[in-house]
Amino acid sequence: MTVFRSIRFRLTAWYFASVVLLLGFLAVGSWYAMERSIYRAIDLGLIRRMDGVVEVLNRYSDLEEPQLAGRLAESSSLMVGGSLFRVFDDQQHLVYQASGMARHQFATRPPDGLANPDGLTNDVLFRDADRDDWRLRLAAKRVNLRGKFWIVEIAEPLSSYESALRRYQSVVLFSLPVLAILATLAGFYISSRALAPVDQITMGAREISASNLSERLAVPDSRDELQRLTETLNGMLDRIEGAFNRNRQFTADASHELRAPLTLIQSAAEFSLRRERSREDLLDALRQILRESGRTTQLLNKLLSLARSDANTQPFEPVIVDLKTVVEDLRSQVETLAASGQHEVSVSLPPQSVEVMGDDGSLHQLCLILIDNALKYTPVRGTISVALSQEKGAAVLTVRDTGIGISADQLPRIFDRFWRADKIRSREMGGAGLGLSIARIITEQHGGTISAESELGRGSAFTVTIPLRSHQLQLSA
Repeated sequence: MTVFRSIRFRLTAWYFASVVLLLGFLAVGSWYAMERSIYRAIDLGLIRRMDGVVEVLNRYSDLEEPQLAGRLAESSSLMVGGSLFRVFDDQQHLVYQASGMARHQFATRPPDGLANPDGLTNDVLFRDADRDDWRLRLAAKRVNLRGKFWIVEIAEPLSSYESALRRYQSVVLFSLPVLAILATLAGFYISSRALAPVDQITMGAREISASNLSERLAVPDSRDELQRLTETLNGMLDRIEGAFNRNRQFTADASHELRAPLTLIQSAAEFSLRRERSREDLLDALRQILRESGRTTQLLNKLLSLARSDANTQPFEPVIVDLKTVVEDLRSQVETLAASGQHEVSVSLPPQSVEVMGDDGSLHQLCLILIDNALKYTPVRGTISVALSQEKGAAVLTVRDTGIGISADQLPRIFDRFWRADKIRSREMGGAGLGLSIARIITEQHGGTISAESELGRGSAFTVTIPLRSHQLQLSA
């Protein structure tokens, strides 16, 4: 059943049906064309022979009928097919009939279409006649010679022509199935050659699995649809491999990040239960467990947020959000966090509101991630500045710090998940390398962009650009 559903079989079947139909029309058409051509040639030959008889009549029309019949008999022996003609006078009396026609007892009357003296005199009447299984093609004409009317009728046997038609019909009937079979075999061969690359693509695709995603399909140098298909499939494999590697790296990094706090929680619990502890020791162990549990909860929340964004299951209904209000709401929280590290924080806001379409909670989280990131990686008595402005139809939020900075070779990777320039120090600071990834996702969900500039040892600057609400309305209009 699979064979009958294959493209190769269907192409061959369609090719067979098309060829048979085409050859059938060609055979029938050629047969009718040949028949018409033969009859046309016969009729032209009859007309030429008739002209020869008319010429004899014109020469001897003054003779009496017996003498005229003799002259016609003498002339018949000199004509091609001369034994097959006859002549009638204007009284429809048979003047002369060739011996060949007399043997088959043809009627001694002229054809009805020419018997009327008032009928046409220049048209030739053609007809077929059967006599004793002897088929003839006859041509009759009424002519006026020297004021006297004559009817001349010429005959041509059809047996040899019909025999030729039957032979041609036999050749056609024999050739039709042979040509159809040969054409079908050729179609099967051509379709097999044409679909051979598809089989190679199929076999190559079956050999690619999760263990060898780096393998690629062989691209045929055919410059056709199959080459474009193979290149498209290879491009798809590139994207799948990238997503698979990112997912595998994400799983490994998440497991690694979760292992540390869970190990600390388990160690603290086991240490407390190993023997009797003082109340203070138990409280210290509980505080450590609580701290690591909180860190684990934050990490799990971030992982859940990333998973939802990847699955596109975090849709939000856009509302009008004033970014100026969002930053002002964070001012007190930022100043409290900065006070513990003796940081100097400056906030620059425009006089007017900065409205965008989006989700208030997500934008609040975006601002907090950038500011918290700056506080974490800025040494004591460092400076953090937050500036909000409007430029070219977009809201621009810039967070600068005088922190440790990022080297130029590591800067392109800062938005990758679980990436940290200094993993040991970042883990001690409570970072998991997910904040900037979440910040980029939130920015892109709001139709914006995020970029970073940094110099090692001299600080970093993160810039978020989101289209203003008024600019979005102009575009939609």
